[in-house]
Amino acid sequence: MDNGAGRDVMVLLRALRLALLLGVACTAGNAAAADRFFAYNLTTTTDFAGVYLAPAGTEHWGPNQALNDKDKSLDRSERLSLTGIARGKFDVKLVDSKGHICVKRDVDLTRDLIFEIRDADVASCRRGGPSQ
Repeated sequence: MDNGAGRDVMVLLRALRLALLLGVACTAGNAAAADRFFAYNLTTTTDFAGVYLAPAGTEHWGPNQALNDKDKSLDRSERLSLTGIARGKFDVKLVDSKGHICVKRDVDLTRDLIFEIRDADVASCRRGGPSQ
């Protein structure tokens, strides 16, 4: 092999190695990226001071997710970033500014990254009905 051909092979091997390293780095970055989950309060007239998640069917409530918001509450027409959770099914405990507690059961975040809070989810709590 002459000097020029050898140099071309070396350049090609370096380019191939760089492409391989970049591909591995990008794949590892995507695999390590966590899902981002959100709760939407677009259709209620209620502000929530507390938003707690527990694995569906349990009472193992996690931290108050409303504290993730800049004003520490999930206001009407607002989106709330949910942290510290993975895909799964959850019960969501909602506490309004008057202390009424409602539980939205069996929220499926196995496929979706979002869920919406609706008036029907909190109607019985506002009327003084069953809290859970």
